This record gives sequence, C-alpha cells and structure tokens, in this order.
Amino acid sequence: MTRLEEHLTDKQRIVFAGTTGCPLLAGITAHVLRHLGRRFDFIKGAEIIQQDSGAAIALIDAGEEKSSDGTPLFLKFQHHFGVITGISYDKDNGFGTEDEYIRLYDQFADATPKGGMLAYSEHDPVAGVLCNKERADVAYVPFKSPQHIEENGFNYLITSHKDRIKIHLKNKLDLQYYSGAKEILKKLGITSEQFYQAITQYQPS
Repeated sequence: MTRLEEHLTDKQRIVFAGTTGCPLLAGITAHVLRHLGRRFDFIKGAEIIQQDSGAAIALIDAGEEKSSDGTPLFLKFQHHFGVITGISYDKDNGFGTEDEYIRLYDQFADATPKGGMLAYSEHDPVAGVLCNKERADVAYVPFKSPQHIEENGFNYLITSHKDRIKIHLKNKLDLQYYSGAKEILKKLGITSEQFYQAITQYQPS
C-alpha cells in the first residue's frame, strides 16, 4: 500500500473517472465543499492538492491517468462513490482495444461496494449501459444537463422554484457537470439552497 492509499484508508473516497469532464466536475464539487467550510482531501491523479488529516471525505480526480504499472488510477483507490463523467475511446490512449478499454470502466463500476454509489452522465451511452447493470445494493445517480437559459452572454440555471442562478460557464455541453456535482453533494448532505448559494462564485479555471 502506498503512502497516499494508506492516508485515504479511513475516508469516504469519491473517485472521478472519465475521458472528459473530471477536472470540472471534481472542481465544482470541491468549490462547494470549500465554500461551505466542509473538510475534505482533494487528490488529482496521484498528487495531493489539499490534505486534511481530520477530513472524512476524499475527492479523487483520477480521470484516465495511469499508475506506474499501467493500471488506471481509478481502479487503485477502492472508491465508495464512483463517478463516470464520459467515456471516449482513442486507439492511442494506451488502453488496448476498445473492448478492453470499456472493460476497465466495467471493472470500476463492478468495484463499487455494497452500500456504495455510482454517478454517471446520461448523455454518455456507454456509461449508461455500464451503470444500469444490476449490482447488489448499489445506488445509481444519473445526471444530465439542467434546465437553463442564456441571456446577455451568460448562462443561468433554473431552479425548481424557477429562480435563475447566474453561472460563469460558457460551454453548454459542460452544464451537465453542475447537475452531477449537485447530485453528488446531495448525497453528502448539501442542500439545493446551499449548492446554489456556493455555485454563483465558482470560476472555471
């Protein structure tokens, strides 16, 4: 066991895996927790970005990075809450054939423990298939682009109460990751009101 894996042993590990969207989704989730004063660790790849020994939560942006033995990092952290942002095969990504590549994500989903959760983008057909496979006592958390409008060059999320929440994100394709973060944070006890309060101040890097 590496020093990092040992450090994460007693924490609730939320692992973000996928070809695209991981940094944004993990970043939004981290921003809201930070804004609300919640304690957490933040790991990008195998690098500790934010460490709090007393935190019960660890966000791990694994993406498609590999460990030294070539295994995807998303298979290394033994997640409690797995997140698949999107799956896009590229023959040059070093993961073998397309079938072998998809099988890695299937292994990731299968590794979700009883009582664990899997979040996935409904816009990704492969993720949808993998995350609708029957697994004992695993909760599925789908997310998709939220209701929104564009006005004067800005996007506004529309809440269930029809309020408009201004966000600093121009790419409409990325709006789904706001919904993903909201669903993940809901499982961590963050209310919709807290989420919307925090998200207005999020600036994508």
